[in-house]
Order: sequence, then structure tokens, then C-alpha cells
Amino acid sequence: IVGILICLCVVLYTNNSAAKSVADINRDRLFHLREVCERTNNGGKTAIETSFYIHVKNESLLYCLVFKSGTTSWFYNINRWAGISEEKILDDKTDNFMLARKMHPWENPRVLLTSMKNTYSFIVVRDPFERLISAYEERLLGQIHPYFKNLSHQIYKRYHDDGQEFGIPSFQDFARYVVDQFRNKKPSDLHWRPINDLCTPCLARYDSIMKMETFAQDLEYLKNRTHLHEKIKSVQMNHSRRDPIKRLIEKYYSQLTKQQFDDLYDIYKIDFELFQYSPDKYAKFVKPTE
Repeated sequence: IVGILICLCVVLYTNNSAAKSVADINRDRLFHLREVCERTNNGGKTAIETSFYIHVKNESLLYCLVFKSGTTSWFYNINRWAGISEEKILDDKTDNFMLARKMHPWENPRVLLTSMKNTYSFIVVRDPFERLISAYEERLLGQIHPYFKNLSHQIYKRYHDDGQEFGIPSFQDFARYVVDQFRNKKPSDLHWRPINDLCTPCLARYDSIMKMETFAQDLEYLKNRTHLHEKIKSVQMNHSRRDPIKRLIEKYYSQLTKQQFDDLYDIYKIDFELFQYSPDKYAKFVKPTE
């Protein structure tokens, strides 16, 4: 009888979890964010960072962009709504962030906080360590832009004393660089800067927290809550990943020592906590302590 009751409870729990609506999931995310913010003294922040919030007034939309978390799609739509041609938006030479900023000027903290009360405000987040993989592959391995090509060689030379002027840094080199920049209090690149630093989410008010891992269903929820159902279009501008993410996790994080992994986690720990991610699937591949 006990066994039957346990099985029944498991079935009921599974069914309830499966039946949870996107609205309920979003509500849970917002509640969790507030709880962690209270526990961590607003993530250690005292003033809202306004640089990466874009207020699209004509569409009553306020978006905080997290680089390497779906920004390409949102830039495409935001700039298209502003009347920018698709040809210009899709041009590799176009800086779509600066273009969007030109069309939707920066708001000072007081105005921004007021805007959050009167418009639909959202953020798109991503597993912090998967975001690092994406940044490493596209920016340092891809070397599409001259800045990142130069940065890639700089990182290589910093950690390799082999007399080579040019080289491609390993993921371990990249991780060491991220940690060193943080320890030396030097600003990290926007493509791997912690979300807590980009958007200061504890000091913001969001209507929804979208995740790259559940992007399709979260986007449908946003569309249904706004008047944008027919206006938002999908676009694929970035290069497709060469390997499945599970394979990349093992490939890259197995290069790190336990200490290197811990140092890296310390930088992104608040992002993991704020948005309910876990480092466990990465930690299991880290080199064992010698």
C-alpha cells in the first residue's frame, strides 16, 4: 500500500509539473529573482545600470539586452520597426546595437524606472557557462571582426611563451583571461560580462524573464501579453554551432582545473543564482585535483 501511495504521489507531482503554464513558470522566475535579490542585498548593486536598456516607446516595450542571449533576433525586430532596411540590418558591417540606441536614446535612471512601470519590460537570459561557450566560439574562434581577431592573438600570447605572434587561444586560455580581467578590476567584454553587471536585474522591474533554453514558448507568452503577435519575426544571423552543446561542454570544461573552474564560477555565481541555473553539468567534466 505504501508503495502504491508513493507511486501515486510521484505521478500526481509529474502531472502537475507538466501542466504548469508558461505564465506560472514566468511567475516563479520573477518570484525567485526577488527572493535571491533580497538575500544577496540586490546582487551587491546600489544603482541601476541603464546602458543596455532599450525603450521602444512606439511598441510599449522595454528590453534589457544580454549579449549572446538572443540579441540578434531582438535587434533585427527593433531596428526593422524603426524603418531600417533589412539589407542594412543584416549587413555584417552594421552595429545593430548602436543603430538601435540611435533610434531609442538612453534614458537616465529616474526616467528608466518610471518607464518600467508603464510599459512591458523583459529580459532574455542564458545559462552563464553556455553563454561563455557561445562567446568563445563566435568571437575568439570565429574572428569575424578585427577587434576580436586581435584580442584572440593577445590572449594567446599572454598564456603561451612560444615566440608566436599569432595563435588561437584554447578555452582554458579564455577562462584564465576572464578571471584575470575580473581580478585586476578591468571591464570585461560585453559578450561575456555577467548579467548582473549588464542589467542590474535586482533594481529593475520585469514583466517577464525569458530564457534561451525555452525561448519559443517564452516568446509566445510575450506576444500574447503585448500587441506584437504579428510584428515579431524570427531571423537567423549567427553561424550555426558545429557540435551539440553537450559535446561542447565536455570538450571545453574538461580543459579546466578545479581551481580554474571555481574561479570562473565565482564571477558568474550571482547569475546562476538569480536565474536558477546550476553549474553541476559543467563541474563533472573538470580535471580532478592532482
